Amino acid sequence: MVAEDSLVWIDSTHGEYSVKSGYKLLMNVTRKINGGSQQDDWSSLWKICAPPKAKHLLWRISKGCLATRMRLQEKRVSCPLLCPLCNLHNEDDWHVVLGCDASSQARLSAGLDQFLAPFLLQASSVKELIFAICSGTDKELAGLFAMLVWVLWNNRNNVVWNELQDNGRNLGFKARHMWEEWISVQQLQHGARKNAQQQPIRWQKPDQNWYKCNVDAGFHKELNKTSLGWCLRDDRGRFIMAATAWMEGNCSILEGESLALLEALKVLEQRGLTHVIIETDSKSVVDAISHLRGGSSEFSFISCNIKNILLCNPNFKVKFIKRQTNMVAHTLARTAVSWSYRCTFETLPHCITPILNNEMI
Repeated sequence: MVAEDSLVWIDSTHGEYSVKSGYKLLMNVTRKINGGSQQDDWSSLWKICAPPKAKHLLWRISKGCLATRMRLQEKRVSCPLLCPLCNLHNEDDWHVVLGCDASSQARLSAGLDQFLAPFLLQASSVKELIFAICSGTDKELAGLFAMLVWVLWNNRNNVVWNELQDNGRNLGFKARHMWEEWISVQQLQHGARKNAQQQPIRWQKPDQNWYKCNVDAGFHKELNKTSLGWCLRDDRGRFIMAATAWMEGNCSILEGESLALLEALKVLEQRGLTHVIIETDSKSVVDAISHLRGGSSEFSFISCNIKNILLCNPNFKVKFIKRQTNMVAHTLARTAVSWSYRCTFETLPHCITPILNNEMI
């Protein structure tokens, strides 16, 4: 039976158009036309040592979408132009961040006056100032500056909406205190992550009377081939069987990883095996199977076949694991192109013997 032709949006996982995928495609095209210099500026902004909400506010200001009174007037919103804090000057980006008396006092009490002085001499706009500060070497002081801007804007909104106002000196102290608290939490979390990373990540044997099957895909652009590999072991970690295959053409990563999973599931089902945990290092594939929805892409078709097999075999469990614990399948998939189109191994292949023996220890 030949399937009818259908429209497929290639920039979406499920082959269907979405605003998000369209925006992503447009931004990629725009970046190629305009060059990557501005992209580097945005990258430096996101790397400063500051809470996400503070970095996001700097991004909004740099994008020219902060709702100051001058900008609201430009958008034909009826509102006064004067700054709600000082009532002396029109409120624009520069005034909010640098021009208002409250901003100047806050800068001084936060200890940023000397740090900002050379940037203020060079910048002709708030956007230039933000990029210059963020692309500098001191990411911590740049983070403190971002926190100060967030506190200033939060105070401004409190004045407008809640009629609550703090003086500039207190705002500076508040910004530094909030930033130092955030830094302390980050250091604690970094220490915990570091300790967790130092602990060895190893392949784990399944529970008694269960099997474990590891799957992976290989991508060989220079050979125009995509390869698959999987290995089945018992509850003592002993080798049961393995298989590899390869096909002409460069599949996408999602398609290749899902095909490897599908091939393993078909063989496991044909052999009548039950109670099998199937592990893959592709979180995207696992998530797609868990939240399966319709689509017209090749990946959607493969995912539907996987889901059907899992529904018929409730004791098949698909799980995501890290690459370090999937090295047996990873090695099989990479080696597959040196063998015939499709191979099944009932005895342990030499290429994975050291890895498997090491994981049984």
